[in-house]
Amino acid sequence: MFGLIVDGAHAGVAERIMAIKGAGRGFKPLGICVGAQELIDLIDAASLPPEVQRLLGTPWFAAELACMIAVRAPAHPTHRIPEHLISENQGRQWVQVFDPRRMPGTFGFIEALWHAGVQWVAATSMNEAGSTEIVEIEDAAAFCRRHSMPLLFESSAPHNALGSLPILELNGEGLRLDRQGIIALADLERAVGLSIDASKPIPAHFPPMQVPAGLLDDLSPAAATRTLVGLLYPDAK
Repeated sequence: MFGLIVDGAHAGVAERIMAIKGAGRGFKPLGICVGAQELIDLIDAASLPPEVQRLLGTPWFAAELACMIAVRAPAHPTHRIPEHLISENQGRQWVQVFDPRRMPGTFGFIEALWHAGVQWVAATSMNEAGSTEIVEIEDAAAFCRRHSMPLLFESSAPHNALGSLPILELNGEGLRLDRQGIIALADLERAVGLSIDASKPIPAHFPPMQVPAGLLDDLSPAAATRTLVGLLYPDAK
């Protein structure tokens, strides 16, 4: 799918995203593109249940799992995140983060922004609020023309599923699937190693990646995660 990648520290970026995507989006945090250790540092792990804290402490959670999901969690109380990249709900501040390093093509652009001094690279899907994600270059070009956006690039190595990353919320009760996406719930639970509350997720517009039957059977969460990442991003180094 195509996305909007922005300098998250730039004044007015949240308002600009709202103007592009429409008020129906609501004030939800943009996804912050970060590396593995910073992803963990931005989360208030102490406010989460012990089993979720243990999940965050596994080396493969941020290093591998977080490249195929977006993680929504309470923001660390000493965070340095720009205010417009934070959302508030029920008196808590929430951050949304993901690790883009395994996304072929896209990561090269994000890495160039980091090297250019853009600390808070942020992203969201390229679509008006409530409409289907854009997955074709012709539709992306039309979107850019509608919103007078000057830059568009297409990855030469797309991943093996259409649509958005699932959003996995880490909260005081455990894990909740906020949005369905390119990884099916059953496969995501195998990768996480914990049950996920999927009672009220935002539905996906596209089916998840097809995983061969039995492929993840008897695998540890770490091994299941690596297997899924390899299927999703076969061209990633």
